[in-house]
Amino acid sequence: MAHQRDAAILLPSLSEGDATGTDALRMRAALEGAGWRVRIFATDRSPGSAAEDLDAARRFLRNKKPLVIYHQGTRWDAGLALLRRARGPVLVRDHNVTPAEFFRDINDDFVRTLEVGAQARRTLAGNGTVARFLPCSEFSASELREMGVADERIRVLAPFHDVDAIAAVAPDAGTLRSWARDPADLLFVGRLAPNKGHRRMLRVAAIYHEFFGRRLRIRLVGQRDPRLAAWEGVLHRDAVRLGLAFDLDITGGLTASELKAAWLTSRILLCCSEHEGFCVPLVEAAHLGLPIVATPDAAVPQTLGSGGVVLGDDDELATAIHRLLEDGALRDEVVAAQRRAINERFSADVLARRFLEIVDDVVAEAPR
Repeated sequence: MAHQRDAAILLPSLSEGDATGTDALRMRAALEGAGWRVRIFATDRSPGSAAEDLDAARRFLRNKKPLVIYHQGTRWDAGLALLRRARGPVLVRDHNVTPAEFFRDINDDFVRTLEVGAQARRTLAGNGTVARFLPCSEFSASELREMGVADERIRVLAPFHDVDAIAAVAPDAGTLRSWARDPADLLFVGRLAPNKGHRRMLRVAAIYHEFFGRRLRIRLVGQRDPRLAAWEGVLHRDAVRLGLAFDLDITGGLTASELKAAWLTSRILLCCSEHEGFCVPLVEAAHLGLPIVATPDAAVPQTLGSGGVVLGDDDELATAIHRLLEDGALRDEVVAAQRRAINERFSADVLARRFLEIVDDVVAEAPR
């Protein structure tokens, strides 16, 4: 662009390693590379964060008419109030909302928060002043259409990610040594929550043992939330009942270098998640050369595209895992197909180019 313009990115929180935060920071980098002046505003900010508080956002929106990129997720009442102040064109980044039903018997606070978040998403869908909605997948786009958003106002844009940074980081030496002695046959990366399909992973591992007479080491990597402690209890009880108590490793959240060690000491990423608006760990696994076996739920098949192994039956999942563990040639073939499918659609350059095209179209339509 020939001259600088102003943009405000609004999101509930900005913290290191958070997928929404990464998406926002990469959007800022793409805009700044195209000559924009960009400021990020959030309610919750980690120390040293690039985000400013909402008082600064109010002043900014009062004094200027910036392009506003609003990251929608769960409940954020202050953000919705702030969005009403926007006088420039508005893009809503749709991160989807996990259905509250997954949490019914786990935590009532989560249920209420997600119900309010879903209502906020429906309210945004009915906001005629939003220039474009940017869902992360066609799965999310279809939900927006069901809420009444016209197709011409929807542009699917996969989330920006930190795959290149993960590939470059050195693994934590102590973690690498420990897990190299006890590698994970099955890895899943994602927060410890009821929608992530952990129970099905355990069932598949039990079927594998029944079919092939070998135990599988299962490693679950992801942030623990104290409010979801009951869910971890469910998983441990399942593991005991299925005879997997000594095969399950729940790590909690990891640093970047520890996570790299987890990737390097795992054999297969098994994704049985029941609800994903995109699932960035699939991109990470493909980029890092870990074969993926997944179930065909929500946005997972769309993210994988022609790469990975997507199956709906538990017996078939167990059999596919066995083939990938035993057949090196098949494993190499799957890894190569995944990498092609992911890089062609979700490389940093591809995402930045599509994002800027969307922004340019919106700015061209906006009244001067």
